[in-house]
Amino acid sequence: MAEGALKRLLSGLRKRPEQEVVAESGDREPPQASFEQVVIRLQQLVEERSFVEVRFPGRSDSAYQSLILKVDPLERYLLIDELFPAHGAFFVTPGDEVEVTSVRRGIPVRFSSWIKAISLDEADGYPAYRLALPDSVEAKQRRKTFRVTVDAETGLKLRIRGPDGERQLCTVQDLSLGGLGFSCQGNLGEMLRANNQLKNSVLSIPGLPDISCDLEVRKFEFRRAPYRHTVVGSRFEGLGSAGEKQVEQFLVMLQRQTRRGTRQN
Repeated sequence: MAEGALKRLLSGLRKRPEQEVVAESGDREPPQASFEQVVIRLQQLVEERSFVEVRFPGRSDSAYQSLILKVDPLERYLLIDELFPAHGAFFVTPGDEVEVTSVRRGIPVRFSSWIKAISLDEADGYPAYRLALPDSVEAKQRRKTFRVTVDAETGLKLRIRGPDGERQLCTVQDLSLGGLGFSCQGNLGEMLRANNQLKNSVLSIPGLPDISCDLEVRKFEFRRAPYRHTVVGSRFEGLGSAGEKQVEQFLVMLQRQTRRGTRQN
């Protein structure tokens, strides 16, 4: 839904008195402006298919990943996709409180809500959760980036500059919006001890343009088995908004494939 059209829709809605929110400065915001801001921020997460992290305060330290599928300002609810990983013996029921965090274009967002209803998708039978529209959306807390294990079959490739300046193909082992883990043939310990910046690296996602980025090496380890190779943990530097969006889209695809495969097995 375009932002202009959404604002026109919201202009016809009146905010209920009990839903007024207090601004961070302590001043009460105009009710309609606060309501519009909440809905627009949530709708942006829907349109950009941004990950959200879902926690159940007081019941579990585990964090689950999901997507916001729909925001309904008229019925005052939002719909989120099934939780990943599966919550197993941890039962989710209507009335449970939730804390949701995400990041939009580098800006962390956070809100609290509660589960109004749980429904099954008619097409695939997977659960979706209807949450009450939150009173406010905060931008105070940074979320931890979601790290996903990457199989060779995904076709994800990384090329870095080796000790002699040549392009060296590496195997990506895990990926998140914050960085990636990978392995390269040979012992790169001397090179990485001298300089932990891997400039002009290239990340290739199948079907998308190559992403040029710099990597900051946070840790590395040389291993001799099953062959001589170096395992590296790194953080993205200078990924850019376009590159970040490509990585996020790829992560969404991987998560959905993983969820479907887990359920089928």
